[in-house]
Amino acid sequence: MKKFRIYFDKDKETAWLNEMASEGYALTSFFAGSYTFDECTPGKYTYQIDFSDKLFCVSEDYREFMHENDIEIVQTWGFWVFLRKQNAAGPFHLYTDIDSSIEHYTKIRNMFKGASILMIIAFFIECICAFHSPICYFFVLFVGAMMITIMNVTFKTNRLINDLKEQKGEVIKRANGPSPVLIAGLLLNSGALIMSDSVSYIKHPLQILAIALMGYGLVKTFIMKDEL
Repeated sequence: MKKFRIYFDKDKETAWLNEMASEGYALTSFFAGSYTFDECTPGKYTYQIDFSDKLFCVSEDYREFMHENDIEIVQTWGFWVFLRKQNAAGPFHLYTDIDSSIEHYTKIRNMFKGASILMIIAFFIECICAFHSPICYFFVLFVGAMMITIMNVTFKTNRLINDLKEQKGEVIKRANGPSPVLIAGLLLNSGALIMSDSVSYIKHPLQILAIALMGYGLVKTFIMKDEL
């Protein structure tokens, strides 16, 4: 059986895989959002998703450690590693202390932070291209939606890290999230994109203003040390 889903939250993805396993469907492979499941005894496996230091692979030491603990590497994809363990072999927990959990989620946050920067660059390139080609409007909206999604995941992961740090007794100063200026710029840019080219004397200045607002909003967002 195959299912297609897009997850940016690995904890939600893990919960879903374990729900499928409890219903008698074990993940056997993954490719770009496509999950392949084989039938199994309900509740036979527990799944976890780990984060690798290498792209699309893991070290031999990592493989040996997992093998010694009766953990099977189902699939590697990007930096993600899909793992499973038979429930008969005992409980399956990857990170059992706060410090290791903080380290784990910090790696994930840094990956999404890097992805956010790439999406921001792509978004501004598409905005500039939209001045000359209406076909770029779709890409502006698509890349913008992806940028917001990835940034939100980055903020959420950072909040989780801060929650863990507070459990250790650290005092955390929390910010409120993306700058309102960024959101205003995105909305203004969306409005300018749907305007007719016949009013380019209004449309183009609005796009320029929107780009300026988004740039300023992104700077304000990324200097929020609590969030990023």
